[in-house]
Amino acid sequence: MMFTPKKIHMCQFFDRFCFARVGLLKPKNLAHAKHYLALTTLILCSVYSHASDNVFPYKSCFEASAIKFNLDPNFLAAVASVESSFDPLAESSSGALGLMQIKWPQTAIELGVTKKSDLFNPCLNIEAGASYLANLFSKFESKLFALAAYYQGPTKIRKEDNIPRHSVFYIEKVLREEVLIAESSELSRSGNCELANLQALSQKTHHPKTRLKEAHLWFTQNHIFCSTPELLRMRNRLPEIMGTADASGELRLLINNAIQEKSATKK
Repeated sequence: MMFTPKKIHMCQFFDRFCFARVGLLKPKNLAHAKHYLALTTLILCSVYSHASDNVFPYKSCFEASAIKFNLDPNFLAAVASVESSFDPLAESSSGALGLMQIKWPQTAIELGVTKKSDLFNPCLNIEAGASYLANLFSKFESKLFALAAYYQGPTKIRKEDNIPRHSVFYIEKVLREEVLIAESSELSRSGNCELANLQALSQKTHHPKTRLKEAHLWFTQNHIFCSTPELLRMRNRLPEIMGTADASGELRLLINNAIQEKSATKK
């Protein structure tokens, strides 16, 4: 006799590389219980075999996107946690999709995602969110303003030229979550805050404009890995390291802003 199962419900399995839907089947009668058990076990084992041994969700995806866009993986994971609670199939009433809640179609297409279904791919969604955040960092030159723009849209934040109260609560959630994730030491960060690296970089050229440009780029990429004491030490040694290259105070201002952001994170 043929086994003719009936679907009774769906289970969803996710790991950091893939996600799948599995239909559990109800045996027609008790005689088919062994067939049902064997089939179900085979399906579950097949899906579970793709699961990562690491407990942190989508660990490699966050780390890869962080490296690609010079961001902290803990920060990216914090945004995903607040946006979707790490649900790759999350959909909002406003049309935001996936882990990082990318708006479809406008924002997604601007980020190079042309198929709606791709937003439900965890790694592609994280990469799109990281790309968007990196772009906002570049536009606003502030972590807090970048988060506000991610939450309420860059047009609104640019128009108001401040952080709306509604965004403040969102930012606080992300920053608190970032601290918790960082303390867990689950994700690997690719940058560093070695003052010796900045010194070595500044010694490669004696041209003030080139030296400032190189130092500006290094700091933009690595300041997220600096503690407040390290930032203070860096600021105090700027005259020694940069000479007249930072006569305008541009790099000092960047360091001051980073110190203020660190202070805001602790509040």
